[in-house]
Amino acid sequence: MNMLQDERAVRPNSGNRFFIWSVVLLLLTGICFASWIGSFYVFKHPENPKCYRILKKFKRIEPPKRFAVTEAPKGEFLGAAKLLVRFGKLGTLELAHENAVLMRNYLTNFRESGRKVPYVSGKFQIVQSFDLGRADWFPAGAVAIAQSENLPQMLVEFVFPSEPENVPAICETVTMGVDVTLQRSQDLWALVHVERHVDGRMQFTVLPVPYGGWQLKNGQGSFSLQSPEELLRDRKIELNLAAGLPIVRDPRLSSALAEHKEFRRKALVRAGDDQAALAGPELVRFEPPKAPEEEPADAAKTPLNSTEAKPLPATALRPAHMARPVPTPAPAVPLPPRPVVKSRPGTGIIGTEPPREPTPVPRPAPAAVVAVPPPSPGNARVLSTAEASALVERFAAGGPAVLSGDFVVTGVLGTRVALRTRESLRDPDADPKRPGGNAALIVVEYPAGVAIPQKDATFSRDAARGFVIRDVIRGRNGQITIVANERAAE
Repeated sequence: MNMLQDERAVRPNSGNRFFIWSVVLLLLTGICFASWIGSFYVFKHPENPKCYRILKKFKRIEPPKRFAVTEAPKGEFLGAAKLLVRFGKLGTLELAHENAVLMRNYLTNFRESGRKVPYVSGKFQIVQSFDLGRADWFPAGAVAIAQSENLPQMLVEFVFPSEPENVPAICETVTMGVDVTLQRSQDLWALVHVERHVDGRMQFTVLPVPYGGWQLKNGQGSFSLQSPEELLRDRKIELNLAAGLPIVRDPRLSSALAEHKEFRRKALVRAGDDQAALAGPELVRFEPPKAPEEEPADAAKTPLNSTEAKPLPATALRPAHMARPVPTPAPAVPLPPRPVVKSRPGTGIIGTEPPREPTPVPRPAPAAVVAVPPPSPGNARVLSTAEASALVERFAAGGPAVLSGDFVVTGVLGTRVALRTRESLRDPDADPKRPGGNAALIVVEYPAGVAIPQKDATFSRDAARGFVIRDVIRGRNGQITIVANERAAE
């Protein structure tokens, strides 16, 4: 009897133990699955600040490195209009997903990118530059806000990664009013973030892939850039993903845009004649000398004759390696205004350095037209020079408009052309200061791919081909200046 009682007393306890162990095993299995899935998420989403910290702690991710121009990842070059069309129509969730993909590709050195890298191209003017600190997304270097010459609602945020000692040189060189021209296949600035503002502007954050050097064309001031890999190795400076992008936000952004608008107005006021109204500084790229320790790495990539000594491939590779980056400043030595100019008529006209456009910044475009090119004659007013000059200092209230009439080219500099009406040149009493007159100065910006007229050329524009007016302001000694854009080639 005692044995039977003992067996009955033991069986319930053993059953409880089996149940508890089953629950424990199920929990451990769930934890294993969760850790397995979580590890996949961490590796697949390095753009998440927490995931990036985990990968960095376990040394499972490398910082972004420097690419040679000839070895850069394959990509496509997008101008201002294409960027606005592609990203301006995306919704909030779609844009957030696109930003995650762009950042992920950059952080993984574009190894896992299944599509072409978007490189920004076109012509921009610097609005303002700021130094970077530990609280910013990139804690060392400088950042500059620039505005597209053809589509003012597009802003580009240039990030210049560099050592702290180079920051003063960058801020002194990349100043308000300096022009930056990004050429296809040579200036590789990868897009990493897109921001849509409430006023309709689109802000595109770009980072250099070659991390080369930049300098003022035919002027003083230059600096070189370092990649995050080099800064981490030499200065222990790491990316701060938790700060987020864009770097320059309101109210600092709004203040910079207001200052830049006033700056452009004053630039036209200081212009002495039609040709001087087109001049200004330009930032161009150059290839800084290579560090000695980089030569063996380059030599190892060049399997020449096995009988050659190791120093020979390094020296032989060095000129070939630098052959592609050099052409950016070189085409500006002959008299053409800009290396990017594709039209033949304007190449022999200017004998001076190209640069800044003195046109003022127009008002922010509404969100509904962010991705829409300049207004067509069907939804814009058609104005003569006299009618446009009557709107001096109050053109904002007039809405979109195009300029028509008969014009004579009085100055050419790069892709900027100064015009006067035929009537004003024939009339000795024409007054360029009087609103409602036809003697106003007209400054027109020509986009890439459109033929630029020669100086003293004459032509007419009707309502269908009129210039898109950006602003009407007062220039030097009260002279009225009409700032406009030529339409892109169709």
